Amino acid sequence: MRLKPAVLALSIPAFALSINGALAFPVIADVVDATDNSTVIERISIKGDFRQSSVQQMSGSLAVVSEQDAKRQASQHLDDLLQQIGNVNFAAGASRGRHLQVRGIGERSEFVDTINPSVGLLVDGIDYSVLGLPSLLDLQQLEVFRGPEATRFGANAMAGMLNFVSQDPQFERETKLAATLANYHSSQLSLVHNDKISDTVAYRIAAEHQSSDGFIRNDYLKRKDTNNIDETHLHGKVRVIASDTLTLDVLLNWHDIDNGYDAFSLDRNRVTLSDQPGQDQQDIKAGAFKASYTGWTVADSHTQLSLLDAKSDYGFDEDWSFQIIHPWAYSTTDQYLRDRKSQSFDQRWLAKDGSWVSGFYASAQHTDLTRNYADNFAKTVSMFQSELKRTNLAWYGEYQQQLATDVTLTAGVRAERYNDDYQDSNLIVQHGDDWMWGGKLSLDYQLTPQALIYGLASRGYKVGGVNGEALAKALDPEFADIAAQLQQRPTFGPEALWNTEFGVKASTAEQQLVSRVAAFYMWRDDMQVNSWINRGTKFIGFLANAGSGRNYGLEMENRLQVNPALVLFANASVLHSEIRDFVNDKGVDMTGREQAHAPQQQFSLALEWLATDALTVHGGVQHKAAYYYSDSHQARSDNMNLLNLKVSYQLEQLEVAVWSRNALNEDYGVRGFYFANDPRDGYEDHVYEQFGEPRRIGVSASYQF
Repeated sequence: MRLKPAVLALSIPAFALSINGALAFPVIADVVDATDNSTVIERISIKGDFRQSSVQQMSGSLAVVSEQDAKRQASQHLDDLLQQIGNVNFAAGASRGRHLQVRGIGERSEFVDTINPSVGLLVDGIDYSVLGLPSLLDLQQLEVFRGPEATRFGANAMAGMLNFVSQDPQFERETKLAATLANYHSSQLSLVHNDKISDTVAYRIAAEHQSSDGFIRNDYLKRKDTNNIDETHLHGKVRVIASDTLTLDVLLNWHDIDNGYDAFSLDRNRVTLSDQPGQDQQDIKAGAFKASYTGWTVADSHTQLSLLDAKSDYGFDEDWSFQIIHPWAYSTTDQYLRDRKSQSFDQRWLAKDGSWVSGFYASAQHTDLTRNYADNFAKTVSMFQSELKRTNLAWYGEYQQQLATDVTLTAGVRAERYNDDYQDSNLIVQHGDDWMWGGKLSLDYQLTPQALIYGLASRGYKVGGVNGEALAKALDPEFADIAAQLQQRPTFGPEALWNTEFGVKASTAEQQLVSRVAAFYMWRDDMQVNSWINRGTKFIGFLANAGSGRNYGLEMENRLQVNPALVLFANASVLHSEIRDFVNDKGVDMTGREQAHAPQQQFSLALEWLATDALTVHGGVQHKAAYYYSDSHQARSDNMNLLNLKVSYQLEQLEVAVWSRNALNEDYGVRGFYFANDPRDGYEDHVYEQFGEPRRIGVSASYQF
């Protein structure tokens, strides 16, 4: 593995600091936020962990982003936060970031076929995977698990899991109003209200609306809002202390997303020529019921029932132009209407002494798709419909044994079975089922009271599926010459990911220095690879199982409180990835090439300076190395370098801030394709990119009472 000197300069000293800090200081705490002239130690438990340990006490690579961290970078959406976390990436191809990658593994798009995420997303325990990244409304903390977490989360956590945790109801009255105005006619308004009905019942309501014209100018339509943002989010929680041993929680979420989608340009910039801009709309309703019972002598019981109903309308102008742009032009639009319904039940028991966990999980998902593909010259609309029903049943368990006073062995396993039933309007019927298993074995050594050294081995998995689009195209006379090739790919099998990891977590007595470093090596068996067959301006997507893949590297987080007024943050990662035993549709052997969306280096440097009791200055630099956009072609992004600035002023309950994200106005890609789409140059192949947000400048204010 060849590592860049700049990244080595960050990584090796950080590793040494972790070891030295472990040997030198006698006490460990959990998390610190410098919010005034004194150091405030705030202990944060990891909600996604069975035992809700602190991040410094858990084996495994985990990053935690608090509400304060989000405010520091003036983040408004989850994709703003992800830029500061090592070995985490995302792909857009929509109005927002939608698909997640951890350590170079994860999906990048969803069109005809329903995808199986390698990296899942939970919002208060409800599975939001593949629905897109959420708003940061009422965020308590974001937990980013890197590496397989099959025992706890199952098939959607083969490469990792993002666990979004919102604030819980408190038994006191509190109201917070917040507003933001920014360039591109952007605004954000939110309200959070918390109160109690009685001494045993409390509730919390949070509402938010975001709007923006977006960052695209459509010259054909003479508009600047064809890629707009128009989102409303509503969260509600009720907590009931039914008795000394029983706590009940009910939560309801509603998201109304009415965004535009007009992001790709034939001229490969932020100026489009679409005559029929697309849309990225979702109507999501979700709810959960939780019960925690601590009245038994042997174990505590934790139960969660979750429901989700998500309707989406995703579509785009496929030619990215207008009908008379060129005599050779084509004019088509593509629309995907999805109706997803899911239910899940999770029941687990945790031993009173925390030594064991046992539980079972059941879920059912039903996804209906209607695809409308319109040829505007021929004035025809081709409709395709499909239905996928999936059930998952799993048992999981974990046992923890204290081998010595300072040595702990933890072993966990999960066995899961899935059943798929697929049918579509081409009379294709497919059934799939399989047993899958995953788990983790870790050994923790508490070197000193303030330092943990761990080693672990883990295995994750994700389900297989049906290549409905490839089977449908095999019946199309237009693709008769490759029908046999497509018919050979009716399904694809499950994938497994093996992971070994070594890490050090250490801190000083008063949390002046907190450091976490992890080194990992992962290998993928039956690696699922997204492939494309391009036929002129049309393409066919399908998933195939490559032989294997390798991913290995380092990741670290460091926090240094220089003095009571100045805090420094440094996060970095190094990643080497490669594909093995995979030949693309053009007959090119991709063995040895990096995997898609797997940047070799990332780092984030930030500071927080308390200039006066009321005035705080924040600054941050984020870097991401270039990466391939796909496993099936050689198109790459450019390096990303962002500068974020913020100055905030606190006056009792009122806070006002002026901020800028991407202050240097850097152009960087968040999704890319390589094909021919421009009739003006005879349909030459090009790299077409969707760009992330340009320079943002805004003013935010919040009032709490």
